[in-house]
Amino acid sequence: MDPHQPGPPAQPGQYSQPGPYPQPWGQPGRQPAQYPAQYPAQYPGPYPMPYAQREPRTVQAPSGTPYHRLARTAKHVWWRPLVGTLLLAATGFFAMTFVVIGWVIVHELVAGGLRAPKNADIFPSDTENLALALVLLAILTPLVGLSAWLVQRRPFWSVASVLNRIRWRWLLWCCVPAVGYVAYSYLAGLLVDAVFPPQDSIGIEGGAWIGWGAFVVPALVIVFLVPFQSTAEEFVFRGWLVQAVGAYGPDSAEGKAPWLRKLFRTPWPGIVVGGAAFVLGHGYTGWAMADVFLFAVTVGWLTVRTGGLEAAIALHALNNLFAFLLPAAMGQGSAWDQQGGAPWTLLVFDSIGLGAYAVAVLWLARRREISRLS
Repeated sequence: MDPHQPGPPAQPGQYSQPGPYPQPWGQPGRQPAQYPAQYPAQYPGPYPMPYAQREPRTVQAPSGTPYHRLARTAKHVWWRPLVGTLLLAATGFFAMTFVVIGWVIVHELVAGGLRAPKNADIFPSDTENLALALVLLAILTPLVGLSAWLVQRRPFWSVASVLNRIRWRWLLWCCVPAVGYVAYSYLAGLLVDAVFPPQDSIGIEGGAWIGWGAFVVPALVIVFLVPFQSTAEEFVFRGWLVQAVGAYGPDSAEGKAPWLRKLFRTPWPGIVVGGAAFVLGHGYTGWAMADVFLFAVTVGWLTVRTGGLEAAIALHALNNLFAFLLPAAMGQGSAWDQQGGAPWTLLVFDSIGLGAYAVAVLWLARRREISRLS
């Protein structure tokens, strides 16, 4: 039968045999299609928008930022340092008021009524008055972190160091030269008082060892609370104020008043402002004010050079420990808040001690490879 001739019609119930399957390849000379197929870059038609990414609550300073400019993040606006400072002052005032009221209530419940306040003293015990004063200052540390986090939208502990934390090992290393400074300062003070008898002095006059029984309680209060008090003052004066002023330094020195722009890019405006506020926060007079300002400027400069507050905290805490423990041991616990003047010779000798401490800290920082940039 000729395969090209039509065959008989299919019978009902029978299926016609399908024809041959097409070849799996194209016509001769054509390349096979690619697999997978190439789709258009964008399909036509509207598509739903992707979900918006939530903006982070806090932003760190760019990598390589020095300590005094850590507050100049991507969220920095001119009003943030000002509002943060006002918030710190307001929360500090209300927190201190709350602590005083609560302390008085507890004292009356435990020890009975209070006598009429004498000078700035609220309680009859010098140790209790000292403890209250130290606690009132110590509570400023978390308030500084709160202002940085809530207003400036940066990490809570970014005031501590360029690593957003307290570098505890580095803090302990800084205590080594700080002990040397305290010993030198005490001996220099004895020498100055012997050669130049003070007339308006902040030193201790008279007094005798009161014995371990009377010394142990004030000593425990001082040893436990003074480090927190000293840390809080450093967070405020060498931390918050230095970074608040440093945040106003422009990103570039180019533009109008280039000398002013260059100046505010340096840490010195913040160091000077923090040092001046530190002096005003104490009751010293005469050459003692200059000595306190020199201390503030020195530790402020070390803070920037080492990228954190550890060197300042170590020196401040150990110096205050000695300054509080000595009067307490001599039975002059009420003299802790008596601040006066000092001869110019003390400023000269103290400048030598502070300079030696700065050199030792910088040497240790190089040996320990301490980060000074974020």
